[in-house]
Amino acid sequence: MTHKSSKSWSLWGVRATVVVTEPDLLDSAWHLVRGHLAVADVAVSDAREDSEIRALNQSEGRPFSASAALVQQVRRALAAAELTDGLVDPTVGSARPRAWRAVVVHDHLITVPAGITLNLGATSRAATADQCAEAVASLLGCGVLVSLGGDVATAGPDPSDGWQIKVEDLPGDPSCQVSIPSGSGLATASTVTPLHPDTADPPHWRTASVVAGSACTAAAVSRAAVWAGAAGADWIESLGLPTRMVDREFRVRLLGGWP
Repeated sequence: MTHKSSKSWSLWGVRATVVVTEPDLLDSAWHLVRGHLAVADVAVSDAREDSEIRALNQSEGRPFSASAALVQQVRRALAAAELTDGLVDPTVGSARPRAWRAVVVHDHLITVPAGITLNLGATSRAATADQCAEAVASLLGCGVLVSLGGDVATAGPDPSDGWQIKVEDLPGDPSCQVSIPSGSGLATASTVTPLHPDTADPPHWRTASVVAGSACTAAAVSRAAVWAGAAGADWIESLGLPTRMVDREFRVRLLGGWP
């Protein structure tokens, strides 16, 4: 069995964790991840007045010279919008139908038409987890798992027992242990209080957990599934992605060969 080593800390109001298959490389992996998180914060944080995303949204339709980090984040957000047919939409609030298709990314230039504002909140955390895992595996050559608030990305060589992950929303909710291969991602979307405080009309799904080829794809699909309500399960089945859904009566539904 592979000996794994991990380190966790608080970041962006969530729990961040990095796990590596080579304990001697943990500190190096941790520093790499922290560096990528700092870069991502400058690129996509709406809370920072000096963030790139703020400057991009103020570009008034002019091509904006963006960092590689922001370009990758925007590309993944646009791909998520296309995959979910706008259920996960970085241009949410725009009066223009399918406004994300008007956003152009060419090399390091991003053009956002005037009147459209980008918000990458639905995908940025998972996309950052992907970027961190890919960087650690590429630079250090070890297997790695990066979790940011439950958006999980893996890369590099597989541990002998796979990546073991506990899937659970709140303590006492139905839970399970799954094993996912390296190079995949897992994310769970929740509609549970305080994310959905209207208990008089609870949503159809409490949670949806999805395994996909990246954490960003898993996050986008899981969010779209719970937002789609009762139709979310049929849509998930059409994608064929391994999914675990828990409804408001705590009944569990497994789709797509959930591991």
